[in-house]
Amino acid sequence: MVIEEPAPPEPPPAPPAETPAPKETPPPHHHVVRKEPPASTPENTPETVEPLPQVPSLEPHESSMEQASLHREIEGLQDDVRERITKLSHAGLSGVNRKTLDDARTFFRQSTQALDAGDLQRALTLARKASLLLSALEH
Repeated sequence: MVIEEPAPPEPPPAPPAETPAPKETPPPHHHVVRKEPPASTPENTPETVEPLPQVPSLEPHESSMEQASLHREIEGLQDDVRERITKLSHAGLSGVNRKTLDDARTFFRQSTQALDAGDLQRALTLARKASLLLSALEH
């Protein structure tokens, strides 16, 4: 890369003979430093890069008893949500409240799908969301 210095400015018109001419300062010099890439050393060659260790799964590891308990909790919450949705479906809800009920139904359906797929944490979270929406409608 080459950096060129700017052209010197045009000299001002000659002043009258009575005043001394101002001293011109030379334009600043720019110093260009070129950085060479580091020489290849054994430490930074691709052949010597060690592979990263395996990253453990972020899924929770519950015992079979904990899973069974969680499964029962989810099913109980889903049964409660199902009953509340049925009751609220027969109530004359306004447009906004009807939309909230539809959102609760969507969360309930997704919770059921997650439970069927064995994703207990997701199933519980979605069932809780549905329950919270229904609570807002009931009050």
